[in-house]
Amino acid sequence: MVLNNEMGKLLDVLGNETRRRILLLLTKRPYFVSELSQELGVGQKAVLEHLRILERAGLIEGRVEKIPRGRPRKYYTIKRGFRLEVLLTPYLFGTEMYEPKTPRKTVEYEQAKELIKSQEPVETKIRGLAEFLREIEEKISEHMRAKQELEEVRLLTEAYIENLMRRVAQESEKEFDELLKEIEPFLPKEFINELKRIKKELYTV
Repeated sequence: MVLNNEMGKLLDVLGNETRRRILLLLTKRPYFVSELSQELGVGQKAVLEHLRILERAGLIEGRVEKIPRGRPRKYYTIKRGFRLEVLLTPYLFGTEMYEPKTPRKTVEYEQAKELIKSQEPVETKIRGLAEFLREIEEKISEHMRAKQELEEVRLLTEAYIENLMRRVAQESEKEFDELLKEIEPFLPKEFINELKRIKKELYTV
């Protein structure tokens, strides 16, 4: 996991409660400024500034629509969908970002295409899509549970390696260096840096 400039900026943008509330509203439908101001209980000038920040971050976009009477209105909608995950451990802080792209042609993808192109009556088609969506949600939940379990096992294993390497470093600097060189190709860069920090901590007077 890496905390790069883009992700750092996104965390700053999403760290503001008002901006998070704006995004939550925009997941329901497009809004224009005065509607957002009324829903949030925040002045229009402040809302415009939050919208400007969200738009600059690429999270929302505005479009102007003409109305039968009155001046055109600028509506704001969600532009960018992504999942941002944060990992914090005693020796690592970072983020991963997943942005949906064109799906690979998996079995599920082909099933979705068949259901979408189906010539069944609308009601039957909707029921089929809803049931399929439920199956996808269940698979996602299962995947997330498995990922969480693997993360816990990884943290346990890394903590144990760290403790063992600390003991090796206390006994022999040379043996520590040789062992670190041997295992370095198998471990994340951030974890290797932490092991090097342990050695530096022990041997720096």
